[in-house]
Amino acid sequence: MKLHFIALLLTISFISTSCNSQNAGQVLTPTAFNEKMNTTSDAEILDVRTPEEYAGGFIKNAQNIDYNSAAFEEEISKLDKNKTYFVYCLSGKRSASAASVMRKNGFANVVNLDGGILAWQSANLPIVTENSKAVADKITMEMYQQMITSDTLVLVDYFAPWCAPCMKMKPMLEEIEKEYAGKVKVIRLDINENKQLAQQLKIAEIPILKTFVKGKETWVHKGYIEKADLVKNL
Repeated sequence: MKLHFIALLLTISFISTSCNSQNAGQVLTPTAFNEKMNTTSDAEILDVRTPEEYAGGFIKNAQNIDYNSAAFEEEISKLDKNKTYFVYCLSGKRSASAASVMRKNGFANVVNLDGGILAWQSANLPIVTENSKAVADKITMEMYQQMITSDTLVLVDYFAPWCAPCMKMKPMLEEIEKEYAGKVKVIRLDINENKQLAQQLKIAEIPILKTFVKGKETWVHKGYIEKADLVKNL
C-alpha cells in the first residue's frame, strides 16, 4: 500500500514538472523565440498590436490582428488551430493576454515573445515595414542629448499611446509640469515615433521614468507610479 502511494506521488510530481516545463516554454526570450520560429515547420507569426504600430515595423511574415479590436476573437477563429503561433506585441503584455485567449479557444501551440518587439529590437533582431523603408525618428540622439542636458532637473517619460499605464500617468505628469515650472522640465518621449532612438537607449519596456541633471541619469523607475511617490523622488 505504501509503495503504491509513493508511486502515485512520483507520477503526480512527474506530470506537474512536465506541465510546468511546458508552460515555461510558452514564453521565450527574443533569441529563443527567433530560433524556435525559424525551426518550426508550421510556424505562423501573429502581431497583436494596432495597425498603426504594425505599419511602423514588424517581424517578417507577421500578420496583424489587433488584440484590442472587438473583432479579435472572431478573427482568430478563422486561423488553423493545429499550427504553432508565435505571438508578440510592443512589450509582451497584450500578446500574453492574446495567447491566453487563443489557448482558451483551442489553440494548443502558442508562443509569446517575452518583452515584445522592444526586447526584439534591443537584441538587434530585424524588423521590416510594408514599404521596406525605415521610418525616420522624430527625435535624433543628438536632439535627445540636448534635451536632457540642463541645469534644471529633467524628467523623461518613455511611453506609447496604446500603453494603458502610460496614459494613466499622462495627466499626473502634466500637473507636475505646471506645478514645478522652472524647477522640473518634463519630456514625454513616444517610443513608437522614435524606434531607433528607443533601441539605442535600450528601452525594453514601458512606461519608464528617468531623471537627469546636466545630462547625467540620477533616477529611474519602471512601471506605473503614483504622483506622491514620483514627487518624493524629484
